[in-house]
Formats: sequence, structure tokens, C-alpha cells
Amino acid sequence: MKYTVEVAGRSVVVELEDGTVRVDGRPVDARLEGTGALRRLVRDRTSRALVTARGPEGWCLLSDGYRLEAAAFDARELAVRAMGRGEAGALVAATLAAPMPGLVVRVLVKEGDAVRAGQGLIVLEAMKMENELKAAGGGTVARVHVTAGDKVERGASLVTLG
Repeated sequence: MKYTVEVAGRSVVVELEDGTVRVDGRPVDARLEGTGALRRLVRDRTSRALVTARGPEGWCLLSDGYRLEAAAFDARELAVRAMGRGEAGALVAATLAAPMPGLVVRVLVKEGDAVRAGQGLIVLEAMKMENELKAAGGGTVARVHVTAGDKVERGASLVTLG
């Protein structure tokens, strides 16, 4: 299987075939270990990551104290996403949803602001940690659905880009 994975503001192609993992065509020593665990050897050091689903194609990777949000798309999903894009390639509309219940600490944008992929939109406190939620793609803030101090449930709309 071949996937396009968007993580930390960049896209890579990940291929999984016969137990082999390739990232952008280069072999990577990585193995899935049971449900939600990934092991990877980097510079003679074994690193383990906990991988949890965040919506239909979203993933959260926790490893060595770091947290990364990622999205993975196969060829069919990429084609469907492309149909929702305008001429310039920007998403016609995309809504950032709360990945977990929490408290909105700060709203970093206002309606009408132009944002780029990877730019912080909202700071959400959950489990005594502040998490900066970032734009998956560029666009203009069409609507801010929350204000600082709001308590939100998982899946609540936070910011819509148009």
C-alpha cells in the first residue's frame, strides 16, 4: 500500500509492502508491534511510538516526549480531496475540530486572517498539557467558533478556513 502522509507541515510518501517500509523511496527500519505501537531503529537506538487514531485519516504519534499529528491518504482519498480544492489548490472549506475534550486557552487567529499550513490556530489545554492546534493547509479564517475560556468536547468545531 502507498500513502501520502502529511506531518509537521510537509508531505512524504510511505510505502508498506511485504513487511518493508519505505519513506520517499528510502527503506526505513520500522515495525508495527501489536495494536498502536511502532518500533523504529534510528542511529543504533530503538525508538518506540504510540500511534492513536484521530478521525478518519488523522493520527497522533507519541514518542520520547514528543507529540506529532499526522494525516495519511491513499490514492483514492487524495483524488477525493483534490475535488474539494479551488483553482489555486487551497481547500474550499476545512474545519479544525477538537481532537480531545479540553479548555480553550488562547485563540491565535481572528476571522479574515490569512493562515499557512502549520500555523497555530488554537491552544487547547487537555490533561494538564497545552496543545497548539495547527492549520493542516493554508487559507483564510472564515469563522472562529470558540473563545478563550470555552470548554469543548472532542470533535467540536474550533476554526473554519475558507
